[in-house]
Amino acid sequence: MVSKIKKKILSIDGGGIRGIIPAIILDYIEKKTEQRISSMFDLIAGTSTGGILALGLTKRNSDSKINSEPEYTAAELRNFYSKYGQKIFSDEPDHTESNDTGIYQKYGQLLLGDHNPLDTLLGPKFSSKGRHDVLQIILGDALLEDALKETLVTSYDTELRAPVFFTSNPYKEQAEGVDARKICAGIKMIEAAMATSAAPTFFPPYKLTTAHRTDEGHYTLVDGGVLANNPSLIAIMEVLAASIKLDKEKAPENKENLQHDNILLVSLGTGSFTRKYKYNNVRKWGQLQWVNPIIDIVLDSQSESVAYQIQSVMQTEGDHQNYYRFQFPLSGEDGRDQMDNASFDNIEYLENLGKKIVEQRKYSLDKLCEMLTS
Repeated sequence: MVSKIKKKILSIDGGGIRGIIPAIILDYIEKKTEQRISSMFDLIAGTSTGGILALGLTKRNSDSKINSEPEYTAAELRNFYSKYGQKIFSDEPDHTESNDTGIYQKYGQLLLGDHNPLDTLLGPKFSSKGRHDVLQIILGDALLEDALKETLVTSYDTELRAPVFFTSNPYKEQAEGVDARKICAGIKMIEAAMATSAAPTFFPPYKLTTAHRTDEGHYTLVDGGVLANNPSLIAIMEVLAASIKLDKEKAPENKENLQHDNILLVSLGTGSFTRKYKYNNVRKWGQLQWVNPIIDIVLDSQSESVAYQIQSVMQTEGDHQNYYRFQFPLSGEDGRDQMDNASFDNIEYLENLGKKIVEQRKYSLDKLCEMLTS
């Protein structure tokens, strides 16, 4: 029997346009409970598109007289994918980015023209402009530290070769000299969103100026999926570590003694891959053939391995269930599982898939909603 729930965590996987799926689940939870997501959780963690959702769910509504009201409902965030998906994954030129594309791209453009097939092999598939423009619309100049609830967003610095975590809790910001950095003060939500969603091969890394001691005076940040596409474990450790620190500062009779069975974890996937890579094909592949498949394989395997690890230690059934994982297999046909497939047909497919999860997991969702409001 689990102990009384003391902390409630929401974790949202990365997955590009497939963020529609968790957004639909969150929309159901909000409508069922008649409460906003930020009011029901103590910590909301996200990676990549999940990080963008986490930030959107906790952004304060600056126009509201109610200080605790978020800017967006889950339904509004869900609609952003269909409204802005194609703009995010567009090749609009970004004149703020470096024009130093390398000798192969330069000569390739001279030989092959503007629609050079070498571009996606020798440079990012998309510029950052469309993504930045959309995130500016959604997040504006809101500060991370002003989030309604504690928010944790993952990223990775390719120069420091260390994780970088964006946290809305200034008391968790770490000092220099540690391998995994946490940053908060003065950081805008849009900066965290750009960093966590800078998927390698799809987008350029995100450059963020920092006062921390780095060789160049800035972070070079890529998608948090390279370290935690499913940030559930990081979120749990964040809560447990904070509890241990608080316990050391409290008198023995006031200690919380938080354990994993005091935690309610809701983990939302963006669809698991079913595309098969058969031996007779992959055994002949070289570096170019492996580029896109290996990214999908690493992100998917990381998400599923974390889900497996958590399932082995959390209560997953019965009256005292404290771990809910909502995930569903994707179709690999016609690029349905690709994170940048923002076509109208694929958005419709993803919306139907999200609805199917809600229909098939309605009992679990309703049970979860009772726990969240109790």
